[in-house]
Amino acid sequence: MSSKFLDSIPLVASEIVKMVPGGLAIFATDMEKVTVSEISGFKKALLEVGQEILKGSPSYMIMQNKETLDFELGEDSPYGEALRIIAVPVFDDEQPGELVGTFGIALPRYNAFELRRISGIFTESLAEISAAIQQTAAAAANISTVEKALNESINGIGEMANSIVTVLDSIKSIADQTKMLGLNAAIEAARAGDAGRGFGVVAEEIRKLSEDSKTTAEEIRIMTQNIEQSIEEAQHNSRTALQAAEEQGATTEEVAASIEEMVPKAELLSKIAQAL
Repeated sequence: MSSKFLDSIPLVASEIVKMVPGGLAIFATDMEKVTVSEISGFKKALLEVGQEILKGSPSYMIMQNKETLDFELGEDSPYGEALRIIAVPVFDDEQPGELVGTFGIALPRYNAFELRRISGIFTESLAEISAAIQQTAAAAANISTVEKALNESINGIGEMANSIVTVLDSIKSIADQTKMLGLNAAIEAARAGDAGRGFGVVAEEIRKLSEDSKTTAEEIRIMTQNIEQSIEEAQHNSRTALQAAEEQGATTEEVAASIEEMVPKAELLSKIAQAL
């Protein structure tokens, strides 16, 4: 039993591996041992010529099922690094159904595995960032809603303060009129002499009450003005916060859109890495 293909491999294997810059290993076996092992670009030799075929090795599995193998091993492989192995059964030239050996190649896969790992991390990171940004956007929208409600409430308080000022103006006007009435009553009581003395006392009390009402109204006015000033400051701060929240929301939406555009690219990178 023989195979011209297997016989030719030792003649060309050493030259072929030199032609592949990324690294290549070529191996061949008969039914018992390794007959060819040429390597370039690997950390260490994968097989030794004359080495017996080990149970569970690619050549051993081919001998069991007579089918082509194409698989990858990670960095924890028995060979000490990530690699892709493609191995085929070799049949006798004169008896095609008779297996006489195996032939295979191995390619270092460190770059492909590293690219897959990085692309996986990249994709996961983008997904996490996208989720965080969406939460931030939702929070910004909620802040904006709260700020709008707060601003409306402050405006309502401002309108109430204006109403208080209007009422105080009315009280002051009434107090002034009452004071004049009290003054006129005092004059009339003085004209009446002893008969109007009691009425004069009442008129004096009315004037004092009018003065007290006017003073209290003025104090309330000052307090209301202070309240209005505080309301204006609160309105300014609320508008500033609302504007900042709206700008934050808009910026967050732009970032989220950019992230969304990057996700398909990351997925494409992952697919390319898987295909390598």
